[in-house]
Amino acid sequence: MNAEQAILSGRDIRKRFLLKASPTSPSGVLTALDGVSLGAARGETLGIAGESGCGKSTLGKILSGLMEPDNGEVRYLGSLIRELAPEAFNAFRRRTQMIFQDPFSSLNPRMRVGDIIAEPLVIAGESSSAERRSTVETIMGKVGLTAEQYNRFPHEFSGGQRQRIGIARALAASPEIIIADEPVSSLDISIQAQIINLLQAMKAEYSLSLVIISHDLSVLRHICDRVAIMYLGIIVESTSAAELFRRCLHPYTEALIAAIPKIDAGTHPKRCILKDDLPSPLAVPGGCRFHPRCRYAETICRREVPPLEEKQGGHFAACHFSNAIFGI
Repeated sequence: MNAEQAILSGRDIRKRFLLKASPTSPSGVLTALDGVSLGAARGETLGIAGESGCGKSTLGKILSGLMEPDNGEVRYLGSLIRELAPEAFNAFRRRTQMIFQDPFSSLNPRMRVGDIIAEPLVIAGESSSAERRSTVETIMGKVGLTAEQYNRFPHEFSGGQRQRIGIARALAASPEIIIADEPVSSLDISIQAQIINLLQAMKAEYSLSLVIISHDLSVLRHICDRVAIMYLGIIVESTSAAELFRRCLHPYTEALIAAIPKIDAGTHPKRCILKDDLPSPLAVPGGCRFHPRCRYAETICRREVPPLEEKQGGHFAACHFSNAIFGI
């Protein structure tokens, strides 16, 4: 997708963290993102998937303006956000909201729920106190909370209810884009479906674009238009959700899909057990980053970095042997 076509896009984003030595780990440079490019179109739901530590959350914070990249650029409606005037940047921050993974730590325990949800309205300096309360109560009703809960504190709510509060707080800013970082990973399975359905309903009602970050491909399969697969700070595959599950073109994606639990064992694809654990981002392997765990790896995989290239219409993969392995 071209940056001009995207409501929010990142190009060649790089981010590293310098880690100081501790009693349990040495010092070093952690590579979180190493040249990531992607974009979300207006009205689209984009999924970003991968194992813990692959850089998904860092990417979400950079796209939302909460963190600056070391290199690369983020554009909102075609404009570089680092070049926006203060007033325009504040508008971007309002229109790009983030829902955080942990509904227990992302809410101020000393604030009442109504004040938490109203905070974006207060910061914007809009409306009177009475008007803000009316707006907040309306939003609370839309996300499944009641006006009677306005003056309660976060500890009085369950995990699912707290995530609803987080969604309500994001909606109060009248956003165009919501970036949800693992929005259901800490919730019971029965509550996960409720939150996913709520996000889809809010997307339709408010004409939102969504970026959903998750390690759970089964979640992304049902709600996303496109999915990008990340591994050790890079994107290794990107295409429509339907195409990804019809025929993936990267061995890492193949293993992720094979690991999705199935009710009917007869429909489960052949098991793809990965070798070893995810390598440390402090010591990224040379060549293809996935080669130490890949059952298809050849000599070239250890020596040459495969480019992320279009293998067929709109389907990108970074693998030397996509054609041979997956028969395209």
